Amino acid sequence: MLIKRILNLLLPDERRRGAKVAGAVFLSALLDFVGLAVLLPVLYLLLDGGGQRQAALWFCLLAFGVIALKSIVAAMLSRYQQHFLLTLYKRLSSSLFDAYYHKGLLFIREQGVSRLGHQVNFVCYAFSLNMLAPLLRIAGDSLLIGLAIIALLVFDWMTAVVLFASFLPFMLFYTIGIRKKLRTYGEQELEARRKQARVVAETFGGFAELEVSDGFSAMKQQFQEGLERITASRMRMERISRVPMFLSELAIIVGLTLLTILGTGDIKALIGVFAVAAFRLLPALRGILAGWTQIQNTVPSLQIIEDGLTDASEEGSDDAKLPFSKEIVISDLTYGYDTASPVLDHFNCTIRKGEYIGFNGYSGVGKSTLFNLILGFLHPQKGEVCVDGQPLTPHVQAAWLKNMGYVQQDVFIFQGSLAENIALGSQQVNEEKIKLILKQVCLDKWADELPQGLATPMGEYGKRLSGGQRQRIGIARALYKEAEIILLDEATSALDNHTEMEINNMLAGLRKIYPGLTILSIAHRESSLSYCDRIITID
Repeated sequence: MLIKRILNLLLPDERRRGAKVAGAVFLSALLDFVGLAVLLPVLYLLLDGGGQRQAALWFCLLAFGVIALKSIVAAMLSRYQQHFLLTLYKRLSSSLFDAYYHKGLLFIREQGVSRLGHQVNFVCYAFSLNMLAPLLRIAGDSLLIGLAIIALLVFDWMTAVVLFASFLPFMLFYTIGIRKKLRTYGEQELEARRKQARVVAETFGGFAELEVSDGFSAMKQQFQEGLERITASRMRMERISRVPMFLSELAIIVGLTLLTILGTGDIKALIGVFAVAAFRLLPALRGILAGWTQIQNTVPSLQIIEDGLTDASEEGSDDAKLPFSKEIVISDLTYGYDTASPVLDHFNCTIRKGEYIGFNGYSGVGKSTLFNLILGFLHPQKGEVCVDGQPLTPHVQAAWLKNMGYVQQDVFIFQGSLAENIALGSQQVNEEKIKLILKQVCLDKWADELPQGLATPMGEYGKRLSGGQRQRIGIARALYKEAEIILLDEATSALDNHTEMEINNMLAGLRKIYPGLTILSIAHRESSLSYCDRIITID
């Protein structure tokens, strides 16, 4: 069942390469068996009265050469295997990143940014390195043990039977007795690490509010509690990881006891063969039990990847924009979150190309929800949004968004240069175009005074920028994209009156430069929408 679930995650090419990796594991196990086999003649020659020391010396030299060659080849095979696992990790992590993004706005809000970030960055790595790698090691070690037992059955069946009887009961006890505990501990640790990442992100993100409210102590307590959960889970796993060593050593003692009681003939030779076999097979047995422990601890990661890659609604991107030359008609639009009453209930309006329209109303009345429906981030429960008569459906959303510019109250600024932030989404940066647009949004003098000009880094989340500068960069981004419609979602609500007036005057001045530009703006105060042609109050 587990193997089938893993294979379902692999692409056809990855399955073919996985088959080659399985062949490499088989070859590595075969080389380990050869390395074990060349030691047996040395053992017999030394135990045979010591009269064939010269022959034993030659066999020792042979064993040295075989083991050295085996180690070199095994290192190359291990590198090949590791490359496959890391390549798979990169592909799965990238696929999960894409899948989460294309699941849409509601999914991201419900799951939380820190949770999704942890799963994209850590879970795929854990799956590849903490599940598949141990699984391959278990396959190799199991094959080595199987070859050794077959050889012993041919050579001396008594030693093979004793070896099998010594180790099998302890392995069954370990695997059957603690399986549920291992999965439980793995789920607990994964959830604790998720919460810990969220606490750290929230604490650093809310520094100012926490500092003013003296709330850091409460966040630190949550952080400490998370550390306690993680360390407690890790301690439980550490205790379990010690069990294979104890059981394997106990199995050796049981085996020697059985040989002493049941052995006939040259008991010294039997014990020698048993000792050599146990010497090589003991690490293999420990590896199987430890790997099995690691796999059980990582099973939750497999479930997360399966859930994340299921029903990912990635839409194709068309090069052409969705035509917009006349109007956007919103008819009987209804939308509500979960089982709550509709936020928008039978809402109707018409937006003509080139209009500047303001939307106001009290908080929670559905203004931002309306914008998300116009953008296609949310889908109406009733009614529809039509662009020049064509309904806005998920199929045409990518083409529709090519027309749009979106400026929120907290404009997204990433840790890149000023030019890169304005040309967001563009493969190449046209600096001359950026300079022209900066002049249009009244940022040209400020940009000229920056230490590195357009190449000046904006810092993490643009924390060094003022509110007015952030809003103008957001508008400049939309103009650089040559958006036909700009949505301003309370873009000026956090600004002082003077800065807000400057931005409103700047927006009004864009009419002459971009006569076909449509602007939709949300604000609480009608005075903030003074540049608009008309204002729609949502009640």
